[in-house]
Amino acid sequence: MEKGKLVRWNDDKGFGFIKPDSTGNKDIFIHISILKHMARKPLVGDQINYFSETQSDGKIKAIKANIEGVAVTSTRKSNNNRRHDNNRSTSGMLIPLLIILALGIFGFQKYKEMTTTPVLTNQDVEQMEFKPVQNFRCEAGKTHCSHMRSCEEAMYYNKYCPDTKMDGNNDGVPCERQWCN
Repeated sequence: MEKGKLVRWNDDKGFGFIKPDSTGNKDIFIHISILKHMARKPLVGDQINYFSETQSDGKIKAIKANIEGVAVTSTRKSNNNRRHDNNRSTSGMLIPLLIILALGIFGFQKYKEMTTTPVLTNQDVEQMEFKPVQNFRCEAGKTHCSHMRSCEEAMYYNKYCPDTKMDGNNDGVPCERQWCN
């Protein structure tokens, strides 16, 4: 470990220079991040204890340091604090993620309900109580599926209008390819 005196410090930029106690040496660069564990910021004139290394450009910088006579604050969190912080950050993210997941599932179910067309079986058609609707009436010439506008209209025509040609397989479900699939 080497010693030196802090001869310049730029508080705005967070760096300065140490004049080594050993004579003839160049000033040593020091960054605030090396002193973040100290109870206060460095001041010009402080005695600094440090380890140094030479960088690839030939300049020397302090890599570990402390200010002589200034308290060192704890640099490590205890395991309990670290676990507490992890739990807080995890639970802080977990609740919004669960809400987003629930909304996504709900939205997907609604989408499925809107886009899924129920398939009618012969038994379903037979069990349906078919009530003629006032706006449907047998019109001359409307005998094929291409003339219909809905499954309900095709079922009305199939049941109440003569000479329709909409139930090719005679299963009671008309227009299976176009309307009642």
